[in-house]
Amino acid sequence: MKRLRILIMFVLLFVTVVSLAQPIVVKGTILDAKSHEPIVEVEIINLFTSRGSTSDKAGKFSISLTDTNKTKLSFHHLAYETKTIQVNSFLNQETAIILLDPKTENLDEFSIIGQFENDKPYRIEYLNQKNIAEAHSNDIGALLRKEPNISGIKKGALGIDPVVRGLKYSQLNVQLNSGVKIEGGCPNRMDPAIAHVDLNDLQGITILKGPFGLKYGPNFGGVLNLRTQRLTFYQTYETHVSALMGAQTNQEGYKTKVRVNGGGGKLAYDFSGNWKKYGDYTAGNGETVQSSFQQYNLTGKIGFKPADGHTIEFGIDRSWGRNIDFPALPMDERSDDTYIYDLDYLGTQIGKTINFIRAKVYRSDVHHIMDNKNRPFSDTVVSISDIRASNTGARFGINMNLWKGRLEVGGEYERITKDGERTKTLIMQPGLPVKVEDLWNNALIQNGGIFAEFQKQSHNIEWIAAVRMDLNSATSNPLLREKPNGDNVYQNENTSSQFTNFSASAGLTWHINASNELLFSMGSGTRSPDMVERFIILLPIGYDPYDYLGNPLLKPENNNEIDLGYRLTKNKVGQIYLSGFFSLLTNYIYSKELPPSVVKPQTPGVLGVKQFINIDYAYLTGFELTYSTPQKYDWKLHFNAAYTFGINPTVNGNDPLAEIPPFESNLNFSYSFFGNQLVPELSLRMVAVQNRVSIDYNESPSQAFTTLDFKLRYQFSKNLNVFAGVSNIFNTAYYEHLNRNIIGSTLPLYEVGRVFYLDLIIKL
Repeated sequence: MKRLRILIMFVLLFVTVVSLAQPIVVKGTILDAKSHEPIVEVEIINLFTSRGSTSDKAGKFSISLTDTNKTKLSFHHLAYETKTIQVNSFLNQETAIILLDPKTENLDEFSIIGQFENDKPYRIEYLNQKNIAEAHSNDIGALLRKEPNISGIKKGALGIDPVVRGLKYSQLNVQLNSGVKIEGGCPNRMDPAIAHVDLNDLQGITILKGPFGLKYGPNFGGVLNLRTQRLTFYQTYETHVSALMGAQTNQEGYKTKVRVNGGGGKLAYDFSGNWKKYGDYTAGNGETVQSSFQQYNLTGKIGFKPADGHTIEFGIDRSWGRNIDFPALPMDERSDDTYIYDLDYLGTQIGKTINFIRAKVYRSDVHHIMDNKNRPFSDTVVSISDIRASNTGARFGINMNLWKGRLEVGGEYERITKDGERTKTLIMQPGLPVKVEDLWNNALIQNGGIFAEFQKQSHNIEWIAAVRMDLNSATSNPLLREKPNGDNVYQNENTSSQFTNFSASAGLTWHINASNELLFSMGSGTRSPDMVERFIILLPIGYDPYDYLGNPLLKPENNNEIDLGYRLTKNKVGQIYLSGFFSLLTNYIYSKELPPSVVKPQTPGVLGVKQFINIDYAYLTGFELTYSTPQKYDWKLHFNAAYTFGINPTVNGNDPLAEIPPFESNLNFSYSFFGNQLVPELSLRMVAVQNRVSIDYNESPSQAFTTLDFKLRYQFSKNLNVFAGVSNIFNTAYYEHLNRNIIGSTLPLYEVGRVFYLDLIIKL
């Protein structure tokens, strides 16, 4: 009851303040001054109060004013010159027409390409820099868990592995800046791709759900595109300095970031550094969870404009991870050294037919060391794993105006290598014998693909269709595991495979009227098996307590999916977006227990050995629902709810697929005081019980929980923003369904309890 009274008091306070406002609503339409086409997502700012609004897809906007005599509105968009207008000049018009002049000199690749992209008919989630800055999160995966139908597998202090609509790992195409790929070293994925990128370096995150977006590479279940800070070219030379400083209680620690960026008309640069150090945390049940870590990174970008419409950028990201705890895994991360290099070219203003040409080459290297020195059994066996992984690739694309639409064609190449070994020192045996085992034995995967994507608009319908073809090959030295006396436990010399994969998708967005849209997509995405599925050698890497064995002869799996969506957008109502999907997964990669006569387990405490296999089919279905209030109001409400249901018909009479999150919903409520200078926000998260668990995977049910967070943003000046808040206000003891169990027990990894935090952002 006490919690309910506190929540009711907050709501009544907000409602009382809102009821006092009696604004005048000004409406208008924003058009391109040259083409007279509507401009979407123009930011309209009331310079008198700093409150704002945003134009919709038809270029329309409305903004509430309390005083029209002295009010000026400022119109901002990345692709257009900023314009400031006195409200009195169009107050007598029923609908004002605002014309903005295009600009090109300061656009980055994402903004330019966005001009040639129609609205997509499949579900996409966007996180911008504001969402990231206000989240107070140290982990990209933790931030993504608040988005509809996105969860994450937590094993330790960092590296929460995303799960989108029940699909995970290499079923998702995770990339940096529309093309850079990163291959982690750990077989247990303590360092997935997102763990090698600092959240504070990101400009935004785009999540494409489903086997669509085929121009981004082979896509089975979705694309996660992480976009780092953009380079900006200025008409006159400028330099800007910004800093982030943050601290928190519970998992007590600190974070710091310093960024210097600037340039002129021909040269742009951006350099930054991050430092983080955090300790263990206390869960809501009073349990202390090992979760300490240290992370550092340095990034640099330099861009040149050798001629108008042509940009060349070079970037480097060097990061260090030290002493990162993973209590749900057999080992902790002792060190992780990552290097990411990329070179980009973007060409525009080439002619009437060609919209843009883009090209990219990159390389990422990961040196990953982990050990079991903090585990109870390290007094008998000390294990140290040393792994090196690299990913080298390139991509090319050209976007053209053809057949009264836009055609983009191109291709990419990716080369993944991984090699590493585990050294075991047997403490209790005479002479301290040392045993060396291969984790990866010069494993190699190569993938080359070509794609074509066509977009067209006819009347009130936008169409899109895409196809791609991939040639995938893989090989490794023999998969071998030996006993200390030299006898073979397992050996497989047949490690080569080659596949030709085809994927296709099509969809449409039907603009029924100015407020209602119907979206439909269908796609078939194919992916080849990854390093773990092909080449892992007897390691416990799954949710269930089994040693896993790779299968070099696995076939590619295919996701045949249908998406249907409905979107309502009204100035007075806000936006409602409902989407549903059905996926038929054929040649689905699963696992099967092998008899001891074939191979015996090598890890103490496991139940046996499972090998990856293909099963005929499985299926997933689910939905997402989101609602947001109009931007014109000082009060904001955002709600989302999602659910996914998965079945494996080939096991135990429709056994549920493992590691599927339960139904969950999120509710955020905020109010803008003093012209957006002070913004308090309440966030309520409600997660249902998950009883649909896989018997075949020895999966355990999880309990329902509810958490409440509060945060406050205060803009002290144009140079200083302050963020303060409390996470898990009621110190709820809870764990996510996908959290792994503490190693050596059946106890789940509980989430952090109540946390107080303070972040400062300084811009000069």
